[in-house]
Amino acid sequence: MKEIFVFFVISLFVLSTIAIAEDDNEASDDSSDSNRERTANRERTQVSEEAKKKMLEEYNLRRKATQDVKQARLELVKARQKYKDVKELYRDKKQEVSQLRAQYEECKLSETETCKLRVKNTKSKVKEHLINSADLIISRLEELKTKIQSSTDLTEEEATELIQKIDEQIAKIQEAKSTLENINEETSREEIKEASKTIKEAWQEIKSNYHKARLKHFGARLRTLIEKAEILGERAEEKASELNSEELNSLIQEYNVHVEAAKEQYGLAKEKWEQATTPTETDKMVREAQQYIKETNNHLKEARMVLKKIITILRENKSEISLEVEEASE
Repeated sequence: MKEIFVFFVISLFVLSTIAIAEDDNEASDDSSDSNRERTANRERTQVSEEAKKKMLEEYNLRRKATQDVKQARLELVKARQKYKDVKELYRDKKQEVSQLRAQYEECKLSETETCKLRVKNTKSKVKEHLINSADLIISRLEELKTKIQSSTDLTEEEATELIQKIDEQIAKIQEAKSTLENINEETSREEIKEASKTIKEAWQEIKSNYHKARLKHFGARLRTLIEKAEILGERAEEKASELNSEELNSLIQEYNVHVEAAKEQYGLAKEKWEQATTPTETDKMVREAQQYIKETNNHLKEARMVLKKIITILRENKSEISLEVEEASE
């Protein structure tokens, strides 16, 4: 009997040891699961923080870009007003010089005091007119520069390249202007002619780049409009596939024809403004590019009119497309 009791006690001890070991294993498993969960939570928190950080950075970049554009547009208003003021002054000075020219021709060989005074006055007015001519060109370039800075259609690389070229051109005119400022009472007629020639040559030298920059700026806007038109066309086609409307399909086809034509005309315009390399070529190329740009704009207008009809039909069929296309802008 005693042996049976001892065996029973040993069995209980063994069973209790096994039970304790199982409890320890369960506790260990629970602890491991808890650790894994904490690690996963930390990783999720880390990813979440990184996502938030990225979103904040993107928001700040968009906000800064918007602020820069807003500031540039305010500067554009000032630049336009400055150009307008300088242009009015230029016209006034030009008219004064024209009026004095006849008197100057009469007096340039005379030694009378009246004629000497007229010649002196004429030189002074010519100097003012030539300096104002330089100012007019500079203000014109600065206005274009602020247009480019305020553009949301040009890429950063395109804008930087154009602005750099404009700054170079402004520096050339500034140099020519400093030559004009040295004109005085002792300056000869030939020297005045040379100073006038300096301004004309400086303008001819920068003329190609000026017109190319202006066309690129406007062309970038058309490019954005074409991209938006393509996206809207895709959305309209997607909605139309859900409806069985011959009229709607026909309008979408017409819309796409105008968008494709706009793309083609824009491509031809771009070819023309990129071909111009000399002042002689510039006038011809600019005229041709402007004609292609006009055709591009006309096709986009036609496409918009067709799109209005498409939207009307979609709404009648309880369907709509979003007209917001932020992704099209560069």
